[in-house]
Amino acid sequence: MTEKDYKQHINNYSDGVLRYLVKNLQDMNDAKDILQDTFTALWQDRTKIDNSKVKNWLFITAHNKMLKLIRYNKIRQETSSINDLNEPSNPKTHNNYENKQQCDILLEKLPETMKQCLMLKEWSGFSIKEIARTLQISEENVKINIFRAKVKAKLLTAN
Repeated sequence: MTEKDYKQHINNYSDGVLRYLVKNLQDMNDAKDILQDTFTALWQDRTKIDNSKVKNWLFITAHNKMLKLIRYNKIRQETSSINDLNEPSNPKTHNNYENKQQCDILLEKLPETMKQCLMLKEWSGFSIKEIARTLQISEENVKINIFRAKVKAKLLTAN
């Protein structure tokens, strides 16, 4: 991969990867950090990555870095909550837009794999095959998770 190819990949994919990370993390700073780490890793591994597979590689790498951060934060939060049992926790701040709030609430109620499949399909425009490669599950499993996520979302909005 040349420097020109690398810059082209940044132009082509950085917005999509960032949107995916922000939607999952709900924190722009963490999302930007992971995005930067992901593109740094792309440059470091440029000789090993086929140009035709960069999009999937970027999303897989960003996804894995995001999960690592979530696990780290969860452990840190559990540790601090044990130490600070008497302090009230700060509620998450949400955007005031009603549709975004409803969407976030619905997504939070979905199991993680369903949520990831639905978001990659609807927000990032991935194909079933791309989602399967990114999440390292079968294409059939992706289809099932998307279908179940949509059914569950309809049931939740009906209530």
